Amino acid sequence: MKKQITLVTNCILLGAVLAFLFLKPIFFGPVRYDRLSSSEAVQIKENYTKAAEPFFTELLFSGEKLPFDRLTSTFYLPLDIETEQWETGELSSGSGDIRLLFEEDFTKESKQKAIREGKAFRFYALRGMEYQECYLVATGLPVLSIETAETADTGVFGGMLYYWDAKSKQNWTGKNILEAQIRGNTSRTYPKKGYKLTLKYQNKKGEVVPDKKSLFGLRTDDEWILNAMYSDSSKIRDKLSVDLWNSFGARTAEFPEAKFGSDLVYVEVFFNQEYWGLYGLMEPVDSKQLDLTKDEEPGMTEYSYKAVGLQGGDDEWLKDATPFERSLKAFELKGNHNSEDISAWEPLFSYLIFRDQEDDGAFSREAPLLMDMDGALNVWIYFQAVLGIDNRAKNMYYVAKSSNQSYRIYFAPWDMDLTWGDALSVRDEAGLKGETGGPVWNVGLNTNLYSERINWEPGDRLVVLDVEDAREQIREKWLMLREGLFSDENLTEHVDNLVHDLQDSGALARDAARWPESNFGEDYEQFKRMALYRMKFLDYYFDGRLESYMGLGYE
Repeated sequence: MKKQITLVTNCILLGAVLAFLFLKPIFFGPVRYDRLSSSEAVQIKENYTKAAEPFFTELLFSGEKLPFDRLTSTFYLPLDIETEQWETGELSSGSGDIRLLFEEDFTKESKQKAIREGKAFRFYALRGMEYQECYLVATGLPVLSIETAETADTGVFGGMLYYWDAKSKQNWTGKNILEAQIRGNTSRTYPKKGYKLTLKYQNKKGEVVPDKKSLFGLRTDDEWILNAMYSDSSKIRDKLSVDLWNSFGARTAEFPEAKFGSDLVYVEVFFNQEYWGLYGLMEPVDSKQLDLTKDEEPGMTEYSYKAVGLQGGDDEWLKDATPFERSLKAFELKGNHNSEDISAWEPLFSYLIFRDQEDDGAFSREAPLLMDMDGALNVWIYFQAVLGIDNRAKNMYYVAKSSNQSYRIYFAPWDMDLTWGDALSVRDEAGLKGETGGPVWNVGLNTNLYSERINWEPGDRLVVLDVEDAREQIREKWLMLREGLFSDENLTEHVDNLVHDLQDSGALARDAARWPESNFGEDYEQFKRMALYRMKFLDYYFDGRLESYMGLGYE
């Protein structure tokens, strides 16, 4: 009998707990916090003294610290913009001597509208007889916060990295020891820098070692790229181009574990508790991404070379050039290889000698043996579609993979911000220099590109010589792409989805306010019209008119 009574009692208690958890958001609101009326806000300002210096810097949501902008005393709460309901949790100070009072019941407002408009909800932090006026902003994007003793212009620095996911509140935040450095060539001249991030942690032995983890659905690793997207007025060119390449060109059946490309997720960044703007978090194109065999592993060592300039003409000089000259003027040997060892460069030299030879017959015979033909044609089509003018002489990885006991070169495009009509020009004609001593560049829309051919030497030669029916392959590939990935409907929807991510998260407006001198304010309807015009332009030439198309060319 006692067991039955105990069982019934436990069931009642369990039911009560479940009912409380279910009904709690109804009676107390999904987000719990202390509120006050507008008249009480006036009393606070009358009875309390405004703090001379901010004393409250750590607002907690369900026990987790939120990102903070110290210049405006604004905290940011990452939330899912695809759901209408406010997430459940409690906002608290985490300090017994600090009381928080919100000016309004903000959860009665539309969550999606509040995120889209970047509405700042005011609250007061009270300590003793002084107060601090604070704000809470909900964002629809993940957030990264860098904290360091250095400035954002420091070339190499260490510190801490904190991160918050927007789509989940389960294991949604974390932190790492951080090693970082400024990256990019042209982008270094801009005030908003891009960075390479390396995540670390301290193990039980006290050693600081790499910490591999997945961030926001990307691959599991310890190295990441933060793309500033400063010069792109649309903030979608890189992301759109990366998505399209990944959908049809980044994979090959011969190497199923390799990905000849990157991926990008939008994030908002804070630097030393200051809002720093919209970024693209990217996977690096490294040995892991390309699934390269290493020096100590069985089989032929595989290599990747990043093109930083010079992709045509006589490349014989590279053989006698120092590693520094190769890196500075033409290619960088990537990975943990000795760049002074000539054998590490041999696969690239062999490819360049083959590519630049004058004998068309020899080129046609050797092409299937020394280069990934299918990948080369995919890259060529891709550059024509997205107008990848900045990838003709740089921003490309040439990957030497082992195939039948010899090397073949595979291709991985990179850094796709100068696409869809954007082009570089020297901004300052008076001769002033940027931070790196070079010219200060300007980026703007060049509409003439939409009726030009994007010349990329390896692909051009395959088409001109019609190696292994390259023209028919292009026609068939293009027809397939236009029925799916590059269809008017898919491109329009893809652009609309990216604009939704940026605008409805509130991030686009915040980035424009943070960096008013940067490019922003793209006309997205015009963007879509011009993209669809480009598709129809290629429809005409790719349907049996490739010989005429090769007569066009942007120089």
